[in-house]
Amino acid sequence: MAGGYIGKILRVDLTKYEVLSKPVDSGLIETYLGGKGFGARILFDDVRKDIDPLGTENEIIFSTGPLTGTLAPGSSKFEVVTKSPLTGTFLNSDCGGCFGGELKFAGYDAIVIKGRACRPVFLSINSGKAEIRDAEGIWGRKTSDTERIIREDLNDEEAKIACIGPAGEKLTRISCIWTSRSRTAARGGAGAVMGSKNLKAISVRGNGDIKIAQPTKFLEAIDKVYEEIEPLFMWAPSIGTAATVSIANLAGILPTRNFQTGVFEEADSISHEALMKNSTRSVACFPCPGRCGKLTSITTGPYAGTIVEVEYETIYALGSNCGVSSMEAIAKANSLCDEYGIDTMSTGCTIAFAMECYQRGIIGKQDTNGIELEFGDHNALVQMVEKIGKRDGFGGVLAEGSVRASQIIGKGAENYVMHSKKLELGGYDPRGMQGVGLGFATSDRGGCHQRSAGLVGAELLAGKKVPADRYVDRFEIDGRAKLVKDMQDWSALLDSTGLCWFVGSYMKWVTVAEILSAATGISFNEHRLRLIGERIWNLTRMFNVREGFTSKEDSLPERFLKEPMPEGPSKGYVCRLNEMLSDYYAIRGWDEKGIPTAKTIKRLDIM
Repeated sequence: MAGGYIGKILRVDLTKYEVLSKPVDSGLIETYLGGKGFGARILFDDVRKDIDPLGTENEIIFSTGPLTGTLAPGSSKFEVVTKSPLTGTFLNSDCGGCFGGELKFAGYDAIVIKGRACRPVFLSINSGKAEIRDAEGIWGRKTSDTERIIREDLNDEEAKIACIGPAGEKLTRISCIWTSRSRTAARGGAGAVMGSKNLKAISVRGNGDIKIAQPTKFLEAIDKVYEEIEPLFMWAPSIGTAATVSIANLAGILPTRNFQTGVFEEADSISHEALMKNSTRSVACFPCPGRCGKLTSITTGPYAGTIVEVEYETIYALGSNCGVSSMEAIAKANSLCDEYGIDTMSTGCTIAFAMECYQRGIIGKQDTNGIELEFGDHNALVQMVEKIGKRDGFGGVLAEGSVRASQIIGKGAENYVMHSKKLELGGYDPRGMQGVGLGFATSDRGGCHQRSAGLVGAELLAGKKVPADRYVDRFEIDGRAKLVKDMQDWSALLDSTGLCWFVGSYMKWVTVAEILSAATGISFNEHRLRLIGERIWNLTRMFNVREGFTSKEDSLPERFLKEPMPEGPSKGYVCRLNEMLSDYYAIRGWDEKGIPTAKTIKRLDIM
């Protein structure tokens, strides 16, 4: 077995209460590397089309990369791969923290789970031994309680837990999978897939190690990585991702009041400076030097006692997009999302959608259980987050995600859903970032900024004093299709290595090739890695095509395509998506319907 890998995959059939250890196919390593690549290939091969994402036939896969758990900086990531109950698309949702590395120390590169247990259970893995254990006593518990009780049950305070909260148990389509200290596999509803299987949690603990094929070369490659990621140390430990609030607002692309505008007049109240006024310390995933996490403690006011990690995408979704200017309320809402196990981004965006419906008279207090769901009302925000977490009243409608909620509400509500492929958008208005708009529309899991890692920085920092070859004019579309394609392939590759894309966005292809070659003993170069990234991206596209997705779904709401930005530095712009799509398909080797051609499939050796 190549270095960097344990060489085993755990296959779990919950219907049969069966756990089997299988060897990792060396061909899978050579062509799909790990992480997202492993998950994509396994899911494509195992799951037939048109299955119910919440049915017994769907699989949920926890997959690490060859660098996960090693000394490579930012190598904490693991991927949760499944068919999304929110979007119906392929889903990979990545997560940092310590769970991924511990899974490898416990003896496995991946876990593949299918079926449905007849009662609530959790999966316990310890040093290569796996068993299905009773979880009836923790069913209904919030995430932090679940972690505590399992550790007590196992008599092991160091066990790493991935679990769902009450929302996942109730099949909430925007539910997530939570691990220690607010690290979540958040997007796309993977928590509901676990809930549908009666699987409350997975506990991992191990004392194994990860073989490195060429240790000396590996340490030399790590030194080179540290040189390349030096700019990360200039902002991550001190200000973290919350700094994006001010940058995005100054660019006029900070989503505000359900993307009605890109300028939030109270942005200073939810900026990184506002965050740091609370009791905040920097924290990191294993074994990252970046320390971009900001553990915040609210000590005064109605939300005193809240302790949670807060980052940009959460601040935008629960803050400016809901018109809320209280950092304390955002932290409280974030904490509730974590405890109930729901995605902060989809939760905030779905509430913002409902707030615009309330603003326009489509719904009223009689629909919202008496809550005056007005933009800027932080009490209404916090109350509605809790109702979504409990699936209580109108919260049960919003728990379906914004697209399904709009269908339940009717009366033209669908015109105010800001999504792509039913996934609520990341925190950047595409009218002021053309490439990001194309990336949202063509993302394999729906409206996600992470599926084209580095693109946000490339456009958002345009015009700053930075290397001209790295950043581009965010309003131009010339060459944008090629850039988006390259960034998506890069993202697919990073998600298969175990590297965090914050770290990866500063690295060069050749450096990633060097560190992978040293870790695994397999000879990688830039060309080979580009092919792997492109192969994975095309395979997930083929999964979605098999599910009925075509160019029709590669779109954005009309707000972005036909309504010019009303104010700010991006005033007057729309997203010129349709002008970029045909070039994108041609560069990808897809036909006019967005389907990979037989020539492309053969070139990439997918089938």
